[in-house]
Amino acid sequence: MALQFLPHLSQDFTKLLENKKKHDVIINVDKSDNEKKICAHSIVLETRSAYFENAFSNEQTKKENNIFILELPDISSDIFNILIRYIYGGIIDLDNMEASDILNLLNSCEKFKLKELYDYVQDYLIEHHKAWLFQNLILVQQVCFKHSDFTKLQNYWTTTICEQPEILFNANDFTSVGKEALLSICKDESLYMEENELWDHVIRWGKAQNTELPEEVNDWSPSDFNALKKSLENFIPCIRFYDFTSDDFCFKITPYSGIFPNDLYQDLLKYNLVSEWQPKFNILTSRKANLNIPNITIDSKLINGEQAALISSWIQGNNESKISNKFRKVYYEFKLLTRGSRDGFTGAIFHKMCDNKGPTITVIRLKDESSILGGYNPINWDVSKGGKYEKITDSFIFNLDNKEIILSRIQNYDNAINQYGGGPNFNDLQLTWTFNVDNGATYNKKAYNKKIHNEGSFIVSEYEVFGVARIRQ
Repeated sequence: MALQFLPHLSQDFTKLLENKKKHDVIINVDKSDNEKKICAHSIVLETRSAYFENAFSNEQTKKENNIFILELPDISSDIFNILIRYIYGGIIDLDNMEASDILNLLNSCEKFKLKELYDYVQDYLIEHHKAWLFQNLILVQQVCFKHSDFTKLQNYWTTTICEQPEILFNANDFTSVGKEALLSICKDESLYMEENELWDHVIRWGKAQNTELPEEVNDWSPSDFNALKKSLENFIPCIRFYDFTSDDFCFKITPYSGIFPNDLYQDLLKYNLVSEWQPKFNILTSRKANLNIPNITIDSKLINGEQAALISSWIQGNNESKISNKFRKVYYEFKLLTRGSRDGFTGAIFHKMCDNKGPTITVIRLKDESSILGGYNPINWDVSKGGKYEKITDSFIFNLDNKEIILSRIQNYDNAINQYGGGPNFNDLQLTWTFNVDNGATYNKKAYNKKIHNEGSFIVSEYEVFGVARIRQ
């Protein structure tokens, strides 16, 4: 039987990197004011990375006194240090890194062809930094669609935009999105959007790629139409033009007839003018079914379906605080785990009913108040951790007041929630050992970015905790 001592092997190779013995490579990383020199060994680097294998076999690589000299000014010393320690020791730790640095790390993994890390880093971003990804979708798109191997982030990006397309199309920098990324949205049958609105955005994007076009389409020359046609020719087969009303055909399609294939345009013309004309081109499954608003039901005495939909969008990463139709599509189901008036108002009961049940939403009504307070914990509650603070990047607390809804996201990641023996504890918002008595709940702004209530101690008149699970679309 073969015995494996991989941890010892990892430690020994890491020591080789640290003590620099018999190194034959010097790598200068980062820019001049933060430049760092790293000594390494070509045999290790070229064995572990195709990038270095190519670099050392390239006759143009600088060499002095039998030492390879590599210049990498465009990669930060911190990120390169993580990667080279992985190359030597096979260990990588992302827990203390900011999401933006992890995305840069992923980009560097591609540069050095460390393909075994691609999926791991993408999965880590999606699991631990969903809110950040949601809030930086244009940046995420610029990285993940640049490299064909980053399929997990590409799928996350496309799915997120298809579910809430206003995030992309209402962004100030929407027209900077890449062609392949926008095409992935237009091709997706699950896109949650009216087809004529999608066409408006595609036209706007196409015009932005051709800044020389006159403002008024009536002033365009044939060469202007050809320029837009070249930019949009791959999009036209993806649009359900037969779903447009006759008015939309008149005002949204006919002005741009010069960019359509003639046979398609003539067929659309007949479809809108001839009764019972059967379409001959570009026949795609209609996306209108996606716009049907589902009946939202939730077993709660405290929140309704619209409020649940809004909380669902917050879990997705949305930051808006107004309930509107675009948030009525729910991406998570809430399963009631415990209710104070049914099960009791103690920490012991809470942990018995809710520990190790995955992500949860807690909602609380305070005595003599109408507003609903609450919080989202994306990990397990676990009383066995004995008062430990958990580091979480995606938790939030909120106030569902009729006059002003307040969403407050975690800003002190290291102290997001506390695993103690009382009730749900979001650091700022805490339920103590018995909730429906004096001092049963406390609120003090500490770890989250917005104040959601007056500070002090309160009595809980009702509370509910829901398990949160992603709905399979």
